[in-house]
This record gives sequence, structure tokens and C-alpha cells, in this order.
Amino acid sequence: MWGEKLRLTLLTFFFVSLPISVALQQTALGLLLALLAYHGWRHAYARSSPLDWPVLTFFAALLLSALLSPAIRSSLVGLRKLWLVGAFFVVYHLVREPHEAWRLVSRMLIVTAVVAVYSIFQYFTGIDLDKQLTGRPSDLTSFLVGGQEEFRAEGFFPTGITYAHNLCFSLILLTARFFAPDLNSRARVLWGIGWGLMILALLFSWTRGVWLAYLFVLLLLGIVNGGKGVFAASMCGVLIALSLLLATAGMRERVQQVFALEDRHQIWLANIDMIKERPWFGWGYGNYKQFREPYYARHPAAVTHAHAHNNFLQLWVDGGLLALLGFLLLLAKILSIGWQAYQTLPLECEPVRSLTLGSLFSIVGFLVGGLTQYNFGDAEVVIVFWTVTGILMRVYTWTREEPQRENTHEVRVATVAALEDH
Repeated sequence: MWGEKLRLTLLTFFFVSLPISVALQQTALGLLLALLAYHGWRHAYARSSPLDWPVLTFFAALLLSALLSPAIRSSLVGLRKLWLVGAFFVVYHLVREPHEAWRLVSRMLIVTAVVAVYSIFQYFTGIDLDKQLTGRPSDLTSFLVGGQEEFRAEGFFPTGITYAHNLCFSLILLTARFFAPDLNSRARVLWGIGWGLMILALLFSWTRGVWLAYLFVLLLLGIVNGGKGVFAASMCGVLIALSLLLATAGMRERVQQVFALEDRHQIWLANIDMIKERPWFGWGYGNYKQFREPYYARHPAAVTHAHAHNNFLQLWVDGGLLALLGFLLLLAKILSIGWQAYQTLPLECEPVRSLTLGSLFSIVGFLVGGLTQYNFGDAEVVIVFWTVTGILMRVYTWTREEPQRENTHEVRVATVAALEDH
């Protein structure tokens, strides 16, 4: 029994840490990986997952790129960041069944809503609680608009951009559940309050790419859910529009700039130049900072040199075309399996059905947001990506195993009946 209690405690700790801070996320993940290793040793089993080969292929491409890079040692050291894929394996192997996954996700959503409340206060007051409690100076981003200072909601993360990309997963999961037909009025009101808090926090993050990603997913959720879903998505869109009408001048100005991508265009051009230099195997994962400056010098209008501000460009620069193809193969496998799992589940299988759809579309939102930001390189974000991927694969496996269990049960019942008759 202690093993079961430890498993549930660590899984709960992990899920509720996801909206809070990367330190808690990684601490919980490390403990779960240790527990998974113990389970593997204690029970001597190695159950395969549907993603074992796609993940191995992608990582092998990155390893090959590192070995062929102009700075082998630093690239091999940089590969250590990929350990966060462990979030996929611990969720897939340690979550017992889909309803348990929903209970864990619902706790994560509650914590996300609480953090959203803090973020809203942060936007209006400039409070930076975690820095104040530790005696460090506040580094909350602020904007001066019309002589008035406006702050950027960042939650407990280092930047508003990282916070928004992390928040988008929870917001999409909650929206999918909010659209589910089985909710009673009281539950729908509670989920609606949580939705409103997360929407405000997302708006106050000033992160345009995630705004567009969520609106795109909101449209998809409406289409997939049919007539009532379209109506619900439309009402959500109206509420978002009303929120913007009541927003400050700075926020309205930010909305007007939502498609202004001149700065991103210059960054992309610099990275395309890097790709042209080493198109097949890239510069090596983790080597970006060593080799980027000469290429950015050709494009002085690029406002930041941190990364390519696009997942696919960044992976092409780092790992070459081979790694990019491995990444695309992995994504295609995740999305196709997730859609199969959703279609297999019957309508009455709630909340697992909406959890599956929310997990699938949260990955879509992650990819759309990744068109203007390298969110695959943000530990606080990619750990949630691997977590919801683990949920999708677990639901898929469950949909395949459950009919087999039922058939086996029927055979056993028939055998016992025949023996009794004999």
C-alpha cells in the first residue's frame, strides 16, 4: 500500500507543480523517474509505448547531428536538456487508467486558476511575490503606454511569454471540458469562472502568438463539437472581444499589433542563413549561441538573438533536415494516435473524451504558438507538452486493451458455464 500511496502522491505533486515553477516541475519529475525505475526493477517488466520508436528516431537524429557538428562536446552536453521527455514516460507508465488522469488534470486546472488570479493582480499592481519572498529585486516586465506603466502577467515564471505558452495547455484542456455535454449547470458555472480567469491572465501576458493559437483552437473545438460547440465557441469569442473593449489603451494597442511580425521576419532570415550553411545535419543541438552572431550581423533589425522564434526553424538549425524530419514524424504520430483515441471513445465516456480532445488540441495550440516562439526549448512548456502526450498515448492504449479484456472476460464466463453444464 505504501507504494501505491507514494505513486499517487508524487503524481499529484507533479501535476499541480506544472502551472507553478520549473524548479517544482523538475523536482517532481526526478522523483517520478526514480519511482518508475524502481517499478521496472521490482516488477521486471518493460511495457512498450506507441511512441518508443518515433522518440528514439528523433533523438537519434539529434545525436547524429551532435557527432557531426563543429563543436561535438558542447552539443553532446546540450543534449542533456532532452531528459524532460521523461514526463511522457512517467505519465504513460504510472497513470493507471484515464479517469485517474482526469483527476490529476483537474487538480492541475484548479492550481492554474489560482495562479491566474495572482497573475491578474500582478498585471494591475506589479507585484512579484516570489521575488519579494526571497529578497530578490523584481524583474517583472513593464511597458510605458501614454505615460502610464503597465505590467506583464508572468505568474511564477521568468517571462510572460513562457507563462502564456504554459497556460495555453491548461486553458485548452479546460475549454474542451467546458464544452462537454455532460456537465450540469453548477459545474458549468464553476468551469466558466476558471475559463474567465485564465483568459484574463492570458490577455494580460501580452503574448500575441498564444492569443492566436488559442483562438485557432477555440474555432477547432467549436467545429468538432458541432452545433452547440459552434455556439459555445462563438460566445467565448464574444466575451474575449468584450474583455478587449474594456481593456487599457496599452492592451488595445498590443492587439492592433498582433500580426506585426517585422521583428520575427528578420530573426527568421538570420536563421535561414544558418540553415543554408549546414542544411543536412545542422550546427548541433546546444551549439546555437556559439555560431549565431555572424548571421545575425547580416540582419541588424533582429531585436533578439536568443533563438529562432520558431520550433521548426530552430530544430532545422540545430539538428539539420534529418532532425526536423524526425520531429515532424513524431508530431504526426502523436496527432494521429490522439485523434484515433478520441474517435474510438463513445459519447458517454466523459470526462475522458473531453480530456482526450483537450490534450490533442493543446498540442495543436503548442504547435501554432511555436510558429512565432521556440516553445519546444522552454523547459516550463515542453514538460507540459510531454505530459499531455503521455495522457494521449495512455488513453489510446486503454482503448485498445479494454475490448481485449471484455473478450477475455466473455470467454472465461462461457468456459465456466460450459464446465458447470458438463
